[in-house]
Amino acid sequence: MRKPFLVALSAFVVLGVGGYFGLTSYVNHEARSQVDAALSTLRAGGVEASVGKVTYDLFAGRFELGNLSLVGPVQGALKIDSLVANGVALRGADRAFAQTVVLGGVTLSPPLLIGAPNISQYQAPRVVITALEFPTQAPVDGSPPQIALDFFRGITAERIDIPASTGTGAVGVGDARVTSEETNGDIRLEGLAKGRFATVDAAPSRFTIAGPSGSTGQGSIGRVDIKGFDVAGLMILLDSELRQANDQFITIHDSVAMEDYQITMEGGVAQRIARLSMKDVAIRPAAIPVEELLEAREQLEKIGAAGAKAPPEETAGLFRMAAVIYDEGIRIGGLAAEGVEGTAPGGFAFGLGSFTVGAIDGGRMDSFALEKLTGKGPDGEGFQMGRFAIGGLKAGTLMSLLAEGTENPAAIGRWPAPFFNTVESVEVTNVVSPTDEGSPLNIDRFALTWTAEPDALPTRISATLRMSGPTAMVNAGNSAFALVPGQMDRASIALDFGAAWNEADNSVVVDPAYLEVSDAFSFNAKLTLSAVDDSVFSTEPDEALAGAMEVNLGALDLTVTDAGLYDQKLEAAAKEQGLKPEDVRQLIAGFADLLLAQAVTDRPELGPAVEAFVRFVQKPMGTLALRLTPRHEPLPVLLIVEALNSEDPLGLVDELNVETLTAR
Repeated sequence: MRKPFLVALSAFVVLGVGGYFGLTSYVNHEARSQVDAALSTLRAGGVEASVGKVTYDLFAGRFELGNLSLVGPVQGALKIDSLVANGVALRGADRAFAQTVVLGGVTLSPPLLIGAPNISQYQAPRVVITALEFPTQAPVDGSPPQIALDFFRGITAERIDIPASTGTGAVGVGDARVTSEETNGDIRLEGLAKGRFATVDAAPSRFTIAGPSGSTGQGSIGRVDIKGFDVAGLMILLDSELRQANDQFITIHDSVAMEDYQITMEGGVAQRIARLSMKDVAIRPAAIPVEELLEAREQLEKIGAAGAKAPPEETAGLFRMAAVIYDEGIRIGGLAAEGVEGTAPGGFAFGLGSFTVGAIDGGRMDSFALEKLTGKGPDGEGFQMGRFAIGGLKAGTLMSLLAEGTENPAAIGRWPAPFFNTVESVEVTNVVSPTDEGSPLNIDRFALTWTAEPDALPTRISATLRMSGPTAMVNAGNSAFALVPGQMDRASIALDFGAAWNEADNSVVVDPAYLEVSDAFSFNAKLTLSAVDDSVFSTEPDEALAGAMEVNLGALDLTVTDAGLYDQKLEAAAKEQGLKPEDVRQLIAGFADLLLAQAVTDRPELGPAVEAFVRFVQKPMGTLALRLTPRHEPLPVLLIVEALNSEDPLGLVDELNVETLTAR
């Protein structure tokens, strides 16, 4: 969004106007000496300042000067070919007023922090300021930014009109150099007071980009409407003393709205945004590392000029600076983009109904959502998604995580705690995606939410999934193939999972743990764990694993219902062995009975559970419901895991009580 940055021109223009008028008493034909005195003050602060002719007509109330030039000691420059003020008069002892001020041939090179990213110079043939009022005495102490800020805050103006302007700039060097040029329509700024404009309205504009292959293009921006624009707030960033002295948030924009952004790049890449808006944009100057950002930019340009790749420590440094800005330096009430669409060579296209970002405060993004996403590939097959949303995204934490990953890529993914401390929830709905099997993959809803203390694994988690797709997507060599209903072309899956830690009694309850595959089976479980202290949720892997070793089994209720999978697998096994399905079923039941007979002999109380299991394998479409509890407490979960992975997993039965339950 380029044009809003042109409003910075008004700050320098109005500042110049105040300096050019007499700062004490211009009514005695000493305009020239007063202007020279003002410029001398700026020179003392390191500004290169010069002016041509200076005239003042007392009776006509007309003031003129020509060839004004101001060049900042580090960044920023302003040149004005001519300045004509009419209706000049005093208002009280320390204020002056001009009915109109007309500037001709204005050239502005704003500091990087208040200019557009790729625009380094603006030119306006004509600028008209209406009802300008300013102090007759300008401050004389401090750096040029401090003097400018103090004086600018004392200025008021009814309106500033910039009928036409252009902006030019470049980034990169050598073969990587990219130049930009924009042609702006009318810009009107109204209600200047205390360094803040009440409204800014910019007519549509056009821009071009020229550079290496693939980076050349052209585009346009529709009307831009801004409510509240604090130029003085941005000017604070120009001086380190001013920044450190401003430790509170300053609202830079009440709202910003841009319509119809379009760009077409060489080679056929094109993009359009019907409307883009932001609200309540605020910065905390003391938390923005300006010098470090400028130094990093200069260093990256040098690296790019040499044709080299930025070293990991340089990239990581940028991520860490971004983390600080997100966590401490910026606050946004919300952002939205509507009607986003684009195309790429080869027949690729995408569309997005809306993209929204909720409030950003303290580094936390309340929400991030894509609505009505569609895509099309060169073969014409389409992808669509109703909604993708992330809740509680900690942008600052994410930047820090990226910094660590840049310096040590091998560490990414070793432990999940950083992820859970970056995001609070994920939701996807109404996905339709093509597959190689012809039948699409459908995700009706996937939702995952959790609660985690800072620097800890989640103590509460909830997940749900509803999806369907072609069964051929599961390879026969995959162990999950055993759960696929082989006689069905498509299957639906329903999954629900929830777990919560009770700190008062150091227990975890997993409920629900539900999985259903259509025309196959359903599985329902409730698990209770004891001796779960807070070490289990540590971000340190060794500490978490040590805590997990102390966790004990409380109880496990499980219910398995056959919905056709058993019959299907029996038929497949019978066909492979050249037997009847009933024969295979009886073999399995007999083997189970034989295998568990010794357990019943040693422990008669297991008889009902064994009988229930044998009946379940004898008769398809049945339900098996059991409760497992420790035979001798405590029973560490680690022991259960080791037993299941041993050569004799059935030996675990010796450690458990097994009861039959009424199916729920």
